[in-house]
Amino acid sequence: MKIFFRPNRTKTYTKSICVAVGLFILDAFGLNQGFLALCLILVSVLVFLPRALWALRENRRLGEQRLVKTGIYLLTAVAIIVCNSLQNRMADRQAIKIGNACLAFHAKYQRYPEDLNELVPAFLPSVPVAKYSLIGNAVFFYSSPIVGREPMLYYQAIPPFGRRFYHMETGTWGYLD
Repeated sequence: MKIFFRPNRTKTYTKSICVAVGLFILDAFGLNQGFLALCLILVSVLVFLPRALWALRENRRLGEQRLVKTGIYLLTAVAIIVCNSLQNRMADRQAIKIGNACLAFHAKYQRYPEDLNELVPAFLPSVPVAKYSLIGNAVFFYSSPIVGREPMLYYQAIPPFGRRFYHMETGTWGYLD
């Protein structure tokens, strides 16, 4: 009589889940670029998925395990992209609030503020963060204008480039690079 040892399924996927969580934290809250998500998608589709499908032909259990692990990485990539998109939307809303506060400051004092801290507490309760990030791309960048020009307010949508610029007077968006 043969006794087959079936490993606990949670132990089978623990390493993949830990790696996926680490990659999610690194890319969604550290780098905040989506680069690792793109790499995960490419590796999952071009390497992991074919290996899983090939293993299904020879060993159904191994193939199913590989398919689940591929799914874990693909879901992680999607979660990173969604998180980055939500953070950019949050930054857009905060930039509009800051822009409106700058316009109110301009209407009251006939000049734009020298820095965003001049808006606190009369126009804003505090200067909001652009994103929740572990690296320095979580803040808004502001430069006071030359006389007769609009100030610059932007944040890094996709670091290190892709700085999203908010035109306060027209209420429109643009990219610096």
